[in-house]
Amino acid sequence: MTVKSKVKRFLKYLHIGKSTNDWTDKNVIVFGDSIVAGQELVREETPYRDAVYAKLASYYLRAHKLENFAETGTGQFKGQHNLDQLAGWTHSFEGSIQHYCQDIRQADVMLIAYGNNDWKQPNPDGSLHTLEEVKMKLRENIQRIRRLNHHIQLVGVLETLAFRKHKPAWHLEGPNGFTYEEMVSAFIEVYQELQVPIFDIRDYHLGNHMDEYVDDRDHFTLSVHKQIAKCLTDFVRHGYQSPTQRFGETVKFIFTENLFEDSQMRWELFKQIRNQAEQGRRSEVLWFGLSEKYQSQLDKLFSENELPADLKITNIYQYYAAPLRYSEKVDDLSLKEGKLFNQNSVDFIKLDGDKIFLKQLDTTKWSNGMTKDYFNNMWLQHYISLKDEVFLVEENKLKSVNPLNLYDIT
Repeated sequence: MTVKSKVKRFLKYLHIGKSTNDWTDKNVIVFGDSIVAGQELVREETPYRDAVYAKLASYYLRAHKLENFAETGTGQFKGQHNLDQLAGWTHSFEGSIQHYCQDIRQADVMLIAYGNNDWKQPNPDGSLHTLEEVKMKLRENIQRIRRLNHHIQLVGVLETLAFRKHKPAWHLEGPNGFTYEEMVSAFIEVYQELQVPIFDIRDYHLGNHMDEYVDDRDHFTLSVHKQIAKCLTDFVRHGYQSPTQRFGETVKFIFTENLFEDSQMRWELFKQIRNQAEQGRRSEVLWFGLSEKYQSQLDKLFSENELPADLKITNIYQYYAAPLRYSEKVDDLSLKEGKLFNQNSVDFIKLDGDKIFLKQLDTTKWSNGMTKDYFNNMWLQHYISLKDEVFLVEENKLKSVNPLNLYDIT
């Protein structure tokens, strides 16, 4: 190594002359399974390596180089046998660390994206692994990486959900004897213990609905990969923290009446919000009204009702006007000839009689027509994740809602 390269390397470790919240001039590596590796073509839209979220985010963050070492069918315990026989080494997490040790030493950032196969696959010899072994293996592998490179920035990517038979597999027990939820919780526990930042795309309201998966099971559509890439960019640029991590979890209240009109239901909602604030908990109201002069009405609502300053109010039309906005800013919406436009003069919703049409992301195509109830429920199913605490304000009462049962809300 030349003197010049040694100096450059030393400055890189000190983060001199560059933002720590960017990947400019940094080497990024990815270890994981098919979700981040890219996979065979499904429905003519499955992304390959150049279109998965890690690659796209590396472009947005101006990384010097990205090496994607993820492989289909791999996990912490099990590698691909055809790859093993061809290359002579095991493509498990531990085997990959050993094989790519030199790349790890030269990397600045590593994304760890395992989990799904640890839940649904046994070990190579057919034996099973326990949840404690999942945690022990992850802990050991992170420690191996840090011994190879003391300066590497690790990021744990959660495998957020899977679907089986058109239903979330959250509480489905895999062959190893633990549920998908327990597997995700085990990864979270170890990442928190070892102080590894967690990129949880549920904090960005993604990965909660089956139509976001190209195979209706595990693998994201190309459009969702693009959205995740933008979210990962936001996560890195904010010091490896999501909006939820920066501002705190919210207790979500589904409100079906007009939020800007006085009513007994609204009084009950505000009472519950104040109760939550007294307990030090932040609230979020999800509601479905389409209103003119939205910002001024929102300001009036806060000033006249002494609501907590950190209360978050999320409106379905404001959300679809800018679905990847993470600030409290709202759009000045306009309705022209049956189409709803955001403040950038982009149409995103079409109203035709009693039907609502939603423009699909990254396309000029419109969805099939939906009733208002269907449109509202579809948004809730996408927006609310299985880790959220949710209540429905209905008939002047508060009802706890299991996110798995959102299809029953009308």
